[in-house]
Amino acid sequence: MNSVSIMSRLDRWPLPRVMVLVLAGGFGGLMMDIRVEHVDAVHEHGVAWVPIVYSTFMTVACVAVCFFWNAVARRILIAFCLVACAIGGVGFYLHNHGHLIKVFTRSLAAWTDAGMSHSEGPPQLAPMAFAGLGMIGVLACLEWFNRGINADKKIDHVAQA
Repeated sequence: MNSVSIMSRLDRWPLPRVMVLVLAGGFGGLMMDIRVEHVDAVHEHGVAWVPIVYSTFMTVACVAVCFFWNAVARRILIAFCLVACAIGGVGFYLHNHGHLIKVFTRSLAAWTDAGMSHSEGPPQLAPMAFAGLGMIGVLACLEWFNRGINADKKIDHVAQA
């Protein structure tokens, strides 16, 4: 095996592509965690199924984009990741019943009040993990992080000619 074949194998898996594969694992793990946490909520509110179903979809979509790693697939995944950000934002709103100022006061109290008791409601910031994974996906698929991949291949083809 020579250095050219080793480099061609490394070219197929640039860091953004690996990030999308790790993102698939993140959405898969999040799907399992949300299913456990929403076990009672899905009986009361049908909307509680949305993050479970969408994180399953995103797991499959991320694996598919890793398989078909091209500009079109990455642009489609950007749109899906933006929807994940929106779902996380709506979940944040629903978990806090629209009382967004209360989130900041309770978060501050958690650091300053040693006797604070645990809230009985849904976790206030948990949906932001969903939005965070979506943002990582957007960053991994942006052309700015992937532009050097195609340029390196063009330079190699010119050098070999």
